[in-house]
Amino acid sequence: MLKVPAFGNTRTVTSHFMRNILLLICISTFSCTNNNTSTATKLSQYDSILVAENFDTTITNADKSCLYYKGKPLLAFGQDIKLFDTTFSFRYDPNGAYQDFFNQDITDYLSLDDFYSTKLSTGTIDGALYFSADNKKRVFKLKATFGIEGDLLDTSGMEIMSYLHDKYFPCLPADFKGKKTFELTHKYFVEQFHLYPSPDSADVEHGFKPHWALDYTIRPTKKNGL
Repeated sequence: MLKVPAFGNTRTVTSHFMRNILLLICISTFSCTNNNTSTATKLSQYDSILVAENFDTTITNADKSCLYYKGKPLLAFGQDIKLFDTTFSFRYDPNGAYQDFFNQDITDYLSLDDFYSTKLSTGTIDGALYFSADNKKRVFKLKATFGIEGDLLDTSGMEIMSYLHDKYFPCLPADFKGKKTFELTHKYFVEQFHLYPSPDSADVEHGFKPHWALDYTIRPTKKNGL
């Protein structure tokens, strides 16, 4: 009769085999974890912010914004701040989104340029611009808020809306006052508009004048692949 060689207790062999399998799994898991950690740590805090903002640092010849300044677009998306109109006034914003980013790779700015504020026969418009630039001084994010003191629900709103269109935003459609929202998509960024009444507008009896606001944002949409 053919005898099968003895290899010891079957349970012991199985136990050794399972331990070896578990060891291989642990080594593989540790290796994958290290690789993922290594990949994640390749990004600096600066790069991580740009990735989170979807700003493509390689863009060239990006479209110009719908926001105008003295008869022409204020900027092309991603342009150096040195290319602003020389009369456009702005300054550092100590209360900006990245105020705690002390290494100055990203800088916040604020503009209260007189061009974006005006007094009309039917109301006033007061605008403020907030924008951020990367370490090459390229603008990758912008928000503007226009406070509108006037009633847009009657015929007086026609003058205000016409001024907003003719002086600041020539891309606004004719039905914007009715729809109150508008979005313009470009290759590397999107422009968003939102018109809304301020809560205090309904309390005219207590001294609050009719008040509206127009929010405008430029937001990047193209990731840079970092």
